[in-house]
Amino acid sequence: MDEHASSAARRLVAVVAGAILLMAALLLLGFTEHADRLRAMGEDALGGFVLHGAQVRPGPDSDGQLVFVADPVQIAQPARDPQFNVGANAVALVRKVEMFQWQEVDGGRRSYELDWVDHPVDSTKFAQPAGHENPGAFPFDGARFDSPDVRVGGFKLAPDLVETISGVEDFSPDLRALPPNLAATFQAHDGTLVTSVDPQHPRTGDLRVSWMRIAPKELTVLARAQNGGLMQPRDASGRDLAQVQIGKRSLSDVVPDAAPRPDFAWARRVLAILLAWAGVLLVLPRARRDEWLGLAAACAMLAVLACLFWFGVRNAAAIVLLVVALIAAAAAAWRWRQFAPGSVQAVRRDGGEGT
Repeated sequence: MDEHASSAARRLVAVVAGAILLMAALLLLGFTEHADRLRAMGEDALGGFVLHGAQVRPGPDSDGQLVFVADPVQIAQPARDPQFNVGANAVALVRKVEMFQWQEVDGGRRSYELDWVDHPVDSTKFAQPAGHENPGAFPFDGARFDSPDVRVGGFKLAPDLVETISGVEDFSPDLRALPPNLAATFQAHDGTLVTSVDPQHPRTGDLRVSWMRIAPKELTVLARAQNGGLMQPRDASGRDLAQVQIGKRSLSDVVPDAAPRPDFAWARRVLAILLAWAGVLLVLPRARRDEWLGLAAACAMLAVLACLFWFGVRNAAAIVLLVVALIAAAAAAWRWRQFAPGSVQAVRRDGGEGT
């Protein structure tokens, strides 16, 4: 094989390698922009751009924005049942009131039994009410008492968001600070309060009051930030958009229709530029092989591709990308002319390569 054929073969290999690098760069950027576009469209469907990660902090920069925060729960003020003077360092305290009552059991043969029930049982509807009378209404109702100051990531949750937090667990409160009138009526027994004279042998009409708590260690919240707090956002139809879930979750876990932010998006964009830059340099004829020409041409191609993805979703970003593409294309054209045959740069390069 003569020198001319060998040079042509090397040139063909360089062009093929450059084309492969260019294709890889375009595919990498295309997949990245497509994923990021889906993420942006999902955020728009939620009512706007969603701040998350390091961007999420209370203050003027986040006011009015949707924020996504997943952090440990901070209880600035305990939940408290004021009637019984019972408190808990928890999101909520749940009071359960039961009465020892007759129940009618119909299992083929009607029978009656006494048990603790958390609602009044109307004994007048029994088939045999005589001897099975229940007292009727409860003197106390079951209730939930939310902490007035629950915070996640430094944001104070609005009361309607706190109300949505569920997940009760057993809790034995400190029952030594009962108000005098209740202390005269109730006695502590196994973490509960009972009116029974003998807790081991309750009688019809005896009351039992117990508490549970809602105390998640971590919460994930999607809501609108306002004045250092998180509020319930609503879409144009008035539908509630906020989500509060127990544990640390991703945005796609909280809102299944929302696409996640692509991993290492900016690193992938930089890698795409480097691949395209190398590809252009390999494709260019040797006489025009210039680093700045290659970089400008690579940026022009990639900016045009990215611009196409963002029109209609983030028009401002699309316009910026279009301007970048035009500037890069103009720079590439100017640099191309600098290395036209017969130009000073081309002569210098040819001379340098020939020496």
